[in-house]
Amino acid sequence: MSANRKNRISSVDNNSGSDDFQIKHNRISRIEAVRSELTKRKYISFIVLPAIAVLVIAAVIIITSYYKKPQIFKPSDNTVTFADLEKKGIPAVKSSNALLEKGKDNYNKGYYNNAVSDFNEVVESDSSNQDKSTALTYIGIIYDERGNYDKAVEHYLRALKYDKNSVIAYRNLAIAYRHKKDYSNAEEAVRNVLKIDSQNVQNLILLGNILFEQGRYKDAIKEYGEALKISTDEPVALHNTALALLRTGDELSGIEYLKKAGAADKSGNIAGLAYSKLGVIYLERKDYSFAEKYLRMAVSINPEDPAARYNLGIVYLKINKPDNALIEFSKAEELGRNDEMLLESLGDTYYDLNEYDKSIETFNRLLDTNRRNIRVLSRLAEVYHKKGDPEKAFDLYKRITVIEPATENARVAYINMANILDDMGQSEEAINTYNKALTIDENDDSTLYNMGIAYKNAGKPELAVQSWKKAWELNSDSPKPLLAIAGVYEDKELYDLAIEEYERIVKRWADLQEAHFQLAGLYYKKSLYDYSMEEYRKVVEINGNNDLARKALINLGMIISANADSEEKLDEAQSYIQKALLQKPNDAEALISLGNVYYKKGMLDEAIDTFYMVISSSRDSRIIAEAYNNIGKSYHNKGEYQKALKAFTLGIDEDPTMEEIRINRKVSMQAYESELHAE
Repeated sequence: MSANRKNRISSVDNNSGSDDFQIKHNRISRIEAVRSELTKRKYISFIVLPAIAVLVIAAVIIITSYYKKPQIFKPSDNTVTFADLEKKGIPAVKSSNALLEKGKDNYNKGYYNNAVSDFNEVVESDSSNQDKSTALTYIGIIYDERGNYDKAVEHYLRALKYDKNSVIAYRNLAIAYRHKKDYSNAEEAVRNVLKIDSQNVQNLILLGNILFEQGRYKDAIKEYGEALKISTDEPVALHNTALALLRTGDELSGIEYLKKAGAADKSGNIAGLAYSKLGVIYLERKDYSFAEKYLRMAVSINPEDPAARYNLGIVYLKINKPDNALIEFSKAEELGRNDEMLLESLGDTYYDLNEYDKSIETFNRLLDTNRRNIRVLSRLAEVYHKKGDPEKAFDLYKRITVIEPATENARVAYINMANILDDMGQSEEAINTYNKALTIDENDDSTLYNMGIAYKNAGKPELAVQSWKKAWELNSDSPKPLLAIAGVYEDKELYDLAIEEYERIVKRWADLQEAHFQLAGLYYKKSLYDYSMEEYRKVVEINGNNDLARKALINLGMIISANADSEEKLDEAQSYIQKALLQKPNDAEALISLGNVYYKKGMLDEAIDTFYMVISSSRDSRIIAEAYNNIGKSYHNKGEYQKALKAFTLGIDEDPTMEEIRINRKVSMQAYESELHAE
């Protein structure tokens, strides 16, 4: 307990013992943290897309943190495609046409402009139709590689005019349409090529990929199956079948096909992809031994795979090997230095590991490529704030307002800047900054709510109440503004108004535990003990296993004990307090209450033992002094005045300002001297 006892109720208890003694430990625990939590703010994170941002920000009244626990990094689940020349459909057979071969040679060397000139000469010459078709196909491939898919399609269609059965032209036409996401034409083109050569495994896989990208996973599985009938150990077909099965929800079959793909490819690129995917699946299933096994296999095949490195690091975190995890994260960072998604994941993971400097370094690396990245600026600000450097966090948020003035992102940044200012005790400046956020959106209840906190901190409770009332009018679905208003009334000792607010809250939010707890304390202050106990019991009914419930149990025990007129009532009080101690055995407040019950029962030795437990479990001088006072009381009632004097003296040493102990020591001294005189 804090030395600040303003929220604890003292009452006189002297049913046994000298009339000069007072035991002041029947105190109602209010937990300041409850109300402070109600007015606690966190920092808004940024969703850069404005439309999404509006929805997300509107959904929260008190700001939510962006950061999550370390997440699995999932690279794109796209099917494997074919980038090498042969699989694109370029023939390996040499032509007798020297000009065509010259164009191929320039293409292979990367001299694309020269290659295009050579191929155009072939088309304009008296070369065979087949050579012209091949030349036009090459030109189409060059345009495709440059991203000019329309030109690529145009040249492939021209190629087919010269050779309507060109498997090469049809295949590449399908690929170009696929790049354009013109899946109907892509599918038609690849089906045309399969009419010419139905046994071409690569084209069957291409058809499966086109169907996969349309979300037609069962159709894709069928085409991959046709490829596997021809080539049972085709790694790409096995791998892509696995991905399609996973998309249909058939995880077990997907796992089996990934294993088959890995075994078929042994130590090639497909095996690396398959084992990496298996590692992710087992990681998600929390089967960390298999996750580690497959991710280590993926890394052994491709040590340069940053995603596998990162996910292996996550596995190491899960199995409590943080040093190994950091090694893998560092390697992933080095390998994925240009992968924005991976770097963002790493930045967040370093943050969750409290490796703030590494997190800052990673996010700064992202900023090196784009100094105006709002998302990264926001995350970096959060890291600095968590690290305890609010000034740098403030500057980063301010940069956002300069980069995107009068936007949703600027509004969020102003709120975070204001929060920082208020946390630093600059409440007036915070209020001005909240007003900047309100100029962008005057109807944002979260800004008004936080501004109310700043007004309260600035010593302007009336303006705080006004701000919270506006927030409530804008969003009556949240009880927080009403809770804050009730808290102000309570602080100003306007108990009737505070009770009215809390009663209004619990009427609408019957399961709001905090409101019942605060209301119970106010009823106690008004000496409405039955009402107070009823509310504390509701706190326990709502959730009997949290800190509020524990405090409620202690308070129930104290109220019943203070007014107990029978052994049965004291037993009831003891039962409540012991339930609280089951949740937190060394809680000083509960132990003091239990000691008081023992004292009232006349179980003085048990009371003394319990008060000594308070001393061993608390570092609060005020509580320790109170325990010594009660020990002295108990010894006095046993007639052991010398031990009582020692306890009172120790209590005075702990808290020289506690006048009650001095009075009690004086009484015990008189009793001890009288005993000596009688001897």
